[in-house]
Amino acid sequence: MVISIVKAIIGWVVLAFIGTNLIGFVVRGLLWTRRPMDTPTDRVAELLARESRRMSIANVAMTILAFVCVAAYLIAIHYFLGVGVLLAACAIMASRLPDLLWEIGSGPQVTRSNAPKDAGYTVGNILFWGALPLLWYSLCTQSS
Repeated sequence: MVISIVKAIIGWVVLAFIGTNLIGFVVRGLLWTRRPMDTPTDRVAELLARESRRMSIANVAMTILAFVCVAAYLIAIHYFLGVGVLLAACAIMASRLPDLLWEIGSGPQVTRSNAPKDAGYTVGNILFWGALPLLWYSLCTQSS
């Protein structure tokens, strides 16, 4: 029993670390926008336009790579660990969305003091912490 709890906690931390970073790459890639700048001279405008196109291509490539990594991550979890762990991983990834959208919109990273107190943030916390017992249960039923 204690070993199952320890495995669940370690697995939850690993899933949280990998899942939140992967979903961060995907969402930031999808919501990437160029910030408006002051009107520069023609030569500088040409250089900025060329750099913007290069960054746009790199952004699309990174977003596609992030989608492929997320798909491979979820397929590997399902194949090796089962549906219960897959649901826990998806819950952890979904729990990051409200924080991530708020960070992209406002700028600073979410902390306890500046965290939004709306329903999305509450649902995100419930999903994040609810993934731990789900992971424990799925690991317990797997080893039986």
